[in-house]
Amino acid sequence: MNHAKEISANGKTAHSSKPVTTSPPVVRVRELDETSEGCRRNSQGQTAVRSAHDVTNAFLGMQFHARLQEPEIGENYDSSKLEREFFKSLSNISKKLNVTKLDCAGLPYPYNISESLEHLKTQLKLSTEDWREIRLVNDGKCTFFAKEDRYNTGCTLYYIPVIPLYTILHNRKTVKASKLLVCVYAYIYQVLAVPYYRNDDCYLNSMYDMLENSYLDDEEEDSNTDEYLTEFKDAELIGDHIKELITEPTNLQSFKKLLQRFKPKIEFEKDVHSIASSFYELFTTYPNVRIDRKYFPLRYREMTEESERPVTLDNYVSFCASIEGSLFHTLCDFVNGDLQEFSEIDEPTRFIPFDNRKIENNDFDFETKVFDNIDRLIQLWQEHNF
Repeated sequence: MNHAKEISANGKTAHSSKPVTTSPPVVRVRELDETSEGCRRNSQGQTAVRSAHDVTNAFLGMQFHARLQEPEIGENYDSSKLEREFFKSLSNISKKLNVTKLDCAGLPYPYNISESLEHLKTQLKLSTEDWREIRLVNDGKCTFFAKEDRYNTGCTLYYIPVIPLYTILHNRKTVKASKLLVCVYAYIYQVLAVPYYRNDDCYLNSMYDMLENSYLDDEEEDSNTDEYLTEFKDAELIGDHIKELITEPTNLQSFKKLLQRFKPKIEFEKDVHSIASSFYELFTTYPNVRIDRKYFPLRYREMTEESERPVTLDNYVSFCASIEGSLFHTLCDFVNGDLQEFSEIDEPTRFIPFDNRKIENNDFDFETKVFDNIDRLIQLWQEHNF
């Protein structure tokens, strides 16, 4: 796969090093295959749009089951209804993809379904390169086959800096704009649930620790050692200070009032107002929706070797200390080298039914707006150089 190489769509190139263990998101999903639980990235490409912690808003509560005698199915679904829906969907997908069905009339439930799934998998492997992306889906109401569709995040690192926010908070000329941006950051942290680098379970927390320890353990000091240690200290102290601000509920509650009162004059303020307005629209249109609402982590639906584990959400979307300075560029080198060790990337996923049934909100409108707005926020700091 193309490794992560950008900070934003128009951002800075990252560049190399040793992998570290990341904090896993939590949601178990299973693929069509009853034995090897696997899913690969579509070699034909993804939906043409741009774009770690518990996945609490999983899309429609969908589940993917290797075998339908799993306890989750047995407890919640009538076996005769499930059997009927399965074979109806199997007939549909067999005609669509021109594959044969196995005659399982002599097998009792649930083995008739298990054997049918295994046979279908074998047929699909021979007929389509995308066989791993075909899923048996239950949306809480019925069971059907669907094709997995990924949202293309472009192997981009969406790292949101906090030190520039601290800088403008302490500048009399930009204090009004900074208070509005505190609301934006509060929304990103409290509602979107973007990982924060000062939290122990955040991927970038481990990367900063690794870098700092390498400098402290290095017996040979160079001319940049003092500069790095100062940046580490700033990243720690300022990071903790900003975290206190953006976790404060009142800084989210005052979002609307500050936005209405803010009257931009200079170019920077106009950019801030535009970005804040876009984030507030997201906040009101999708209240309480997290950035990971359509994430179904690959590591929980397949058995893989350590080297084949995918890049996860918190690897490429996170708050960071700064996007300037020697520490940041070294961090990018380490992150880029780490992410090159993994074969795939977890991205928002939707499921397109083969029977053309309509599923409410089965789109990437939210994801498009979230990633575009985060990208604009990062570019704000790049362009105005605080």
